[in-house]
Amino acid sequence: MTEIKNVSGTAFIIAELRVEGSEENNPLYTDEIVKLFLNDETKKVAKEIVKTFPPAKDMVKIRTKYFDDVLSNQISLGYQQVVILGSGLDTRAVRKGTEYVVFFEIDNQNTLLLKEESLNQNQISANVKYIPGDYVKDNLIALIAKNNFDFNLPTYFLWEGNITYLTEDEIIFVVKQIRDNVKNFKLSLDYFTEGVILRTTGYQDINDYRDELEKMGAPWLTGFENIDSFAKKLNIKVSENYSTADLYKRYRPHSSLESNIFNFYFVCTLES
Repeated sequence: MTEIKNVSGTAFIIAELRVEGSEENNPLYTDEIVKLFLNDETKKVAKEIVKTFPPAKDMVKIRTKYFDDVLSNQISLGYQQVVILGSGLDTRAVRKGTEYVVFFEIDNQNTLLLKEESLNQNQISANVKYIPGDYVKDNLIALIAKNNFDFNLPTYFLWEGNITYLTEDEIIFVVKQIRDNVKNFKLSLDYFTEGVILRTTGYQDINDYRDELEKMGAPWLTGFENIDSFAKKLNIKVSENYSTADLYKRYRPHSSLESNIFNFYFVCTLES
């Protein structure tokens, strides 16, 4: 069994799946940058995960397409700051960025160094500030404040592939920090329903996938049955909320769902 060791290790698996999605005949998105960070070992680990649960590939592709589209829309509306929480090997600062939009990427130092060095070696530049740290323990607001973040500018926060690994208290703490300190924001994230976390969906393949990731060091901790109730409790709004099953039908109208997990896996955008 290959170990992920910590949640940040999943960044390499996601990156491998993004490469595959970008190389399809009719790709939902294009990402020629992400392959720069990968090697034979990361390919091997990703293959192991996919062998265990093939739908993982489309889960990543669908959410990548959705978040790419939301980000592009916010930039077109004049948003000049983008904060990516637990950014991993995200390449949007290169793929979607402009000289007028500053990206702030927060993750562990080793992941960010690998990314920065790989881009520099390939003479690829981006308007991005890499911020090593833990956005929960080290205080998100303190981290971005030290890096010349402008709290008065409209800001798009992207929280992809993270909250499932956090406790609900940690999630609430982060959202409250954003709500209380950033005047105008949108926040996109992905989440599973509570039934996936509690193993009550009735689908053994979903339980098996969850258990496999837990064995590899990345347990799923939190899901939401009703994201509207969660947002209301925090006095923010849900501007969009889609099951990945709905998006699958939109993006791949001539294909059928591979698994019922898409009915329990959602992407949404919250706003101030």
